[in-house]
Amino acid sequence: MSQPPPGSKPNGASQLLTLLAQSGDKWIQFGVLVLVGVSGLGNWAATWNSSDRNKQEIEVSRRVAWESNERIRQEVIKQVADIHEWMQEATDEFHKGNKDSATNRQTLDEFKSELAGFEKRQMAVLSNQTSIMNSQTAILEKLHGFVKERQEELHKNEQ
Repeated sequence: MSQPPPGSKPNGASQLLTLLAQSGDKWIQFGVLVLVGVSGLGNWAATWNSSDRNKQEIEVSRRVAWESNERIRQEVIKQVADIHEWMQEATDEFHKGNKDSATNRQTLDEFKSELAGFEKRQMAVLSNQTSIMNSQTAILEKLHGFVKERQEELHKNEQ
């Protein structure tokens, strides 16, 4: 008997097929040939069926992956739009703040100018009041001097 081919199962099926194939009877050889052909045909059909199923599974996987990628793509587009809108609002708020700052600065400059004018007018009024007070003080001193003189004269006349 010959050795089984490498990688064959040790159950003896390969040895039996080898023995039948080497048989001298043509019908046995034809039967073995038919069995090998049917087995090959079964293997071919199983491979073809498996290939079809694999193609279908791959197609389904591709479709699911595409749908998943499309959902992710749509979400990214939405998030980018949201970020763009937020940035636009922040930019608008920043520019509005700059306009408000400019308006506030203008108002403060006007107030500073008006305050300087008010201070100048008040200083002029105070200067005038100081002059009036100095004049009144001089008049009062002279009046006081006159009254004191008259008092001394009256006092001398009484004695």
